[in-house]
Amino acid sequence: MIFLFPFVFKDQFDNLDKHTQWGIDFLEKYAKFVKERIEIEQNYAKQLRNLVKKYCPKRSSKDEEPRFTSCIAFFNILNELNDYAGQREVVAEEMGHRVYGELMRYSHDLKTERKMHLQEGRKAQQYLDMCWKQMDNSKKKFERECREAEKAQQSYERLDNDTNATKADVEKAKQQLNLRTHMADENKNEYAAQLQNFNGEQHKHYYIVIPQIYKQLQEMDERRTIKLSECYKGFADSERKVIPIISKCLEGMILAAKSVDEHRDSQLVIDCFKSGFEPPGDFPFEDYSQNIYRTISDGTISTPKQEGMRIDSKTTVGKAKGKLWLFGKKPKPQSPPLTPTSLYTSSTPNGSQYPIFSIEPVHYCMSDIKTGKPRIPSFRSLKRGVSWIKKLKCMMGYEQCVCDVAFLMLFTLIISLLSHMHQEWLVTVTWRSKYNVAVQ
Repeated sequence: MIFLFPFVFKDQFDNLDKHTQWGIDFLEKYAKFVKERIEIEQNYAKQLRNLVKKYCPKRSSKDEEPRFTSCIAFFNILNELNDYAGQREVVAEEMGHRVYGELMRYSHDLKTERKMHLQEGRKAQQYLDMCWKQMDNSKKKFERECREAEKAQQSYERLDNDTNATKADVEKAKQQLNLRTHMADENKNEYAAQLQNFNGEQHKHYYIVIPQIYKQLQEMDERRTIKLSECYKGFADSERKVIPIISKCLEGMILAAKSVDEHRDSQLVIDCFKSGFEPPGDFPFEDYSQNIYRTISDGTISTPKQEGMRIDSKTTVGKAKGKLWLFGKKPKPQSPPLTPTSLYTSSTPNGSQYPIFSIEPVHYCMSDIKTGKPRIPSFRSLKRGVSWIKKLKCMMGYEQCVCDVAFLMLFTLIISLLSHMHQEWLVTVTWRSKYNVAVQ
């Protein structure tokens, strides 16, 4: 704010010139600030739109449409963010038209008005300086004429008092005195007039012209301050106008977040990936250790007792106290082990012995079938080479096989007999080839 006083000296005009120039510079500085803010808003809106475009789904087919509530909520948030970016563009446009454009126009008008007022002030100062120079010249001329008149006065008095001076010299000195006196009077009148004129112009300059010019500069500076205040308010109003719409965008984001339903998403996953197949059943236990306890002599399969019974691998079948048959345990009279010596039952005329096929194991099997009691758990000791029995046991429970017990018992007996007879036949053939004898 500029304060005016009754007397403003010449040096204050320069200070006011500097102050008004500073005001215009500050106005342009604020306009530059608004311009950079507009660029920031535009870049921000542009980056937001690019971000939304980057993460929005490309719906080329219906299969790619979002189904989960979390995805739908995210896409709704992207739509709200796109609207938010549009509001930032509105803010930038409003600031550009209402604030930045107005500041640049007013700055141009302000420069023109300031230049005009400063020129008027300089012209008034120049006119006052001119009046002062005229008055000063008339003053100096009047002073010079007064000195010349004094010299003429002194010359006339000297010649008038001198007795040796002629009358002509005295008359000449008197005429010169009158001339200088007249010129001094004229210069005096001119000096008085110039002085009066200068005083009037000076009074007018300092009391009318300069205060008026300074008042115009003051009003111009006040208008500049008011314009800055209006621009500050417009800057804030540009932001405040879009706040309701931005609030709606944020509320839409919150509603999108609340619409997420985890149970619905889980049900969608279940409906999408359910197969309708029932879960597989339990795998049966497969005992691969049964081959360890196979009886070499008769080809049957024996299992260890389940209650504290251990079978020594060094113990032969012939030395065992009991024998576990297919349909139960039955003590049998021990038969001699199947060795090469036990097969010699006859001799040839030259004294050599030859092996004879034995059928004791067949009698043992038949006696077991007649006297033994069948037990369903004994099916576990069946020979593992029978693959179809194994599959039958896996697919069906033991309860479902009760009706086929007789068939299985007969089939197992036939397999055991054939296996034992095959072993006896192999032994017989071996001894025939070794001793070159025939069976009698």
